[in-house]
Amino acid sequence: MSLLSCSLNPTHGFHSTLSTRIALNSPASDCSAFVLFALPPSIIIDRYELLDRRLTFELWGESNLELPVFAADQSDTVLLLNVTPTVPHSSDAIVDTDIPVHARYGTPESGRSKYYRIEVPPPTCFWACPHPVDMSSPSSQPPVANSAMLQPSTHFFVSPNAASTQSPSLEVPLGSLDDLPRVQAATTLVILFAFLWLVYRSCILADALQPRHLKEK
Repeated sequence: MSLLSCSLNPTHGFHSTLSTRIALNSPASDCSAFVLFALPPSIIIDRYELLDRRLTFELWGESNLELPVFAADQSDTVLLLNVTPTVPHSSDAIVDTDIPVHARYGTPESGRSKYYRIEVPPPTCFWACPHPVDMSSPSSQPPVANSAMLQPSTHFFVSPNAASTQSPSLEVPLGSLDDLPRVQAATTLVILFAFLWLVYRSCILADALQPRHLKEK
């Protein structure tokens, strides 16, 4: 198995798609192909989007999707994806995966920089087999611990070419502390306007109801 490409599209903004292309080179018919993503804390993966795409996966990491990056758990988000074809395939089959990813809000900074860059490491591709097969450098240790999907397997064969694949990056808009006084002033004016509008409408409603109340008396 080998990783042919790993890319993000688009490369700007809070929402993107992480795409990979993998050549299987199947070692045995009863082995399973997996892709393991270890993503930085600034990247969000929504498990419900993966379920909507009918993907077979396990996901570990920060479950609160609304937290900014400075408030989230700083451990990696880990996604294990089973990419074994469900129909018979040739030994040189190509598998494409598309994973929706989202960026957390970054820590605002002073200065002119309006973006921050998130580098996404290329995934690790490996075969998981229930018995030894004729491949070099097998391991009895799974690439990720505590995985229910890997429990039936005893031999793992990791693709060596992930390190040579360039890491795609995502540029995300970043709040500026220089804008904070203007934002606070605008927020105060909006709240004040809304309050005065409610007072004005309440007075009009009270004046409209008063003659009716006097007439009923």
